[in-house]
Amino acid sequence: MSQTPLTGKLKRLNRRQRKKLLVGEFQELVFDVQLSFNPPLDESAYADLLDGFIALTESRHLVIGGFGGSLPLLETDGLVSKWGPGSASEADRQAVQEWLEKRPEVSQVQLGELVDGWYGTDQAR
Repeated sequence: MSQTPLTGKLKRLNRRQRKKLLVGEFQELVFDVQLSFNPPLDESAYADLLDGFIALTESRHLVIGGFGGSLPLLETDGLVSKWGPGSASEADRQAVQEWLEKRPEVSQVQLGELVDGWYGTDQAR
């Protein structure tokens, strides 16, 4: 894992403080996923999609959150992050996008950029 150079306010923090605050080299990156379905998914189709998606993310040591809604499901969204300490990578993001785009029940896939899972895009910390 490449180490982020310490700048600004991070310079005053020691390693233990950076770890506790999850900043600098301890930053954890996540990305969001927005999905649309056409036709809307019933319970069994949604369960099949979710089972496959969970299998993909577990194989890459990722975890998902969200991805719910009222059935029949027309759209859903959620977050993807690394299982345990660490960050999701651009390769993880690409693998998720490719897998979802191959699914016939998914009509539209939008993935967000990798962002700080604890502080979002807020850089003033």
